[in-house]
Amino acid sequence: MRIPNARWYRIGLLLFLIYLAAFMDRSNIGMAAPQIVKSLGVSSTAIGVVLSAFFWGYVITQVPGGWAAGKYSAKNVIVISLVVLGISAICTGLIKSFDMLIFFRFVMGLAEGVLWPAFSIFFVNWYLDKERAKAVNFAEMALPISSIIMAPLAGWMITQWDYHTMFILQGAPPLILAILFAWLAADSPEKDKRLSKVERDYLVENRSTVIKEKGSFLDVIKNYRVWVFSFIYFLWITGVYSFGLWMPSLIKQLSNSGIGAVGWMTAIPFVLAAVFMYINSVWSDHVGKNRVLFVSIPLMIGGIALAAEHFISGGLVFNMVLLIIAGIGIYSAFGPWWAWAMSFFPDNQAGTANGLINMCGNIGGIVGPIVVGAVAEGSDLSNGFYVLGYFLMAGSILALVFGVVLKSKSETTGHNGISETKGQSI
Repeated sequence: MRIPNARWYRIGLLLFLIYLAAFMDRSNIGMAAPQIVKSLGVSSTAIGVVLSAFFWGYVITQVPGGWAAGKYSAKNVIVISLVVLGISAICTGLIKSFDMLIFFRFVMGLAEGVLWPAFSIFFVNWYLDKERAKAVNFAEMALPISSIIMAPLAGWMITQWDYHTMFILQGAPPLILAILFAWLAADSPEKDKRLSKVERDYLVENRSTVIKEKGSFLDVIKNYRVWVFSFIYFLWITGVYSFGLWMPSLIKQLSNSGIGAVGWMTAIPFVLAAVFMYINSVWSDHVGKNRVLFVSIPLMIGGIALAAEHFISGGLVFNMVLLIIAGIGIYSAFGPWWAWAMSFFPDNQAGTANGLINMCGNIGGIVGPIVVGAVAEGSDLSNGFYVLGYFLMAGSILALVFGVVLKSKSETTGHNGISETKGQSI
């Protein structure tokens, strides 16, 4: 019997579009940064603070968001998040004060911080064990794709009008998606009146019996592995968000082009990053073992590329090549990362460990933009980017060393980890 796919073309597609819109609103400030510097007369360090303000709120609401989604309604949490996200994004375009700019970016972070934990409930309720990794990866692809769409679009909007209008227009999609999600989605197949009986019965009968993971938080924080993985992820995410947020400013500085052209050039590294993100994930799944290499090697490649910009002189083309290589390295490690990290935690601790690693890692979103702005203050932005290269290389080395240690211990005890499952991303 052919099973309908409403869970993919309705629920999965909506989750992807929501994450796409959220990431666009999260990162479009990078395109506006050069104009904000001029209009507000602020320094690179101050812009670094603005770029990081989102993550001050983002790391606060992840755990409460997961709790609310699990206890009450993941659907309602997502709808409320989208409404607050859209309103705060529009307000970002209406205000002209530096302090209020930081405030509304902080509010946007608070709103978006609950999204992914709420998504987790949908992944568990709507997808079979064998489909869950595919569902997670579908949503994760919003990360590079959002930048592919956002950069040229934001550049065009700023050229046609100004960055205030860009913020307002790009703040509208979350509000539209809030209405669509409230109308078309349901917390589970059992509550979805639009779902066919065939698909509903198929999901309910074949879904994992472990609907909610109940781990001891104390057990998780006592596990040294979670803290090592958290630190690796922190080093990595410090590079991820700083790379995306500061790249438009760097390209504009290197090319002396208008913001429209900068938008198109900014999109190029993310196009190839999305392609290699898929390739590396499939390759890692095919090999199965030694996933650490599929994390460590890309991070090292990305780190070396960013560091090379500082030590090797070159023009726009040379620097664009390095940015493309860096983007491929930074993003292609995401698929194998969660499959590797989560394989060392039992099912009843995976959710808690995942959330803690994700929260600690995203502190890098606070640190990275400020570091780049401070190091590059009064000089070339590439002087700040090379510091990100060191963060990535340190993460690569730590991941490789830790992978060797874990492999050695598993061989000694005859245990290869708990259960390999892909967790949630940034």
